[in-house]
Amino acid sequence: MFYENRPRITLEKSTLDVFLDVFSFGILLLALLYIILNYSQLPEQVPMHFNHSGKITRYGDKSSIWFLNLIGFATVYGLFYLNKFPHIFNYAQKITTQNAQKLYVEATRLIRFLNVCIAFLFAIISFEIVQVSLHKTDSISNFSNYLLMGIVILMTIGPIIYVVVSLIKKKT
Repeated sequence: MFYENRPRITLEKSTLDVFLDVFSFGILLLALLYIILNYSQLPEQVPMHFNHSGKITRYGDKSSIWFLNLIGFATVYGLFYLNKFPHIFNYAQKITTQNAQKLYVEATRLIRFLNVCIAFLFAIISFEIVQVSLHKTDSISNFSNYLLMGIVILMTIGPIIYVVVSLIKKKT
């Protein structure tokens, strides 16, 4: 492949890197614990899809909430595992032995921040499904709805801003 000549180095994780990895899985574990604690009280049909305003558009079997949680763990673990191979990532510049360490650290940190965002997305959705199912609310709360949209926007625009700021710093 195109990355065969890239340096393969072992990165030392900073305290922030370890925190972000643990935090991602911790968020999902808390969501799982919340589901476990409330599962017996859930009705047989739970909301599984909401529209842009937070109203329920589709119901599913209550066991499908486990599938949602499984997708969350699989996604977060997949990105966690992928971070072990930063030499296969796509970079905007040529990777050399001089710049590999810096670029690999930046790329893996970006993946870690995305992982936290993804964990929050799945946790918020799981929480809201349980809340609506237990009739504590009719739809996703406005706060959660805005938070979900904000996280998605952050995950989309955040990396672009991060790269632009990094390039500006590099040129000065």
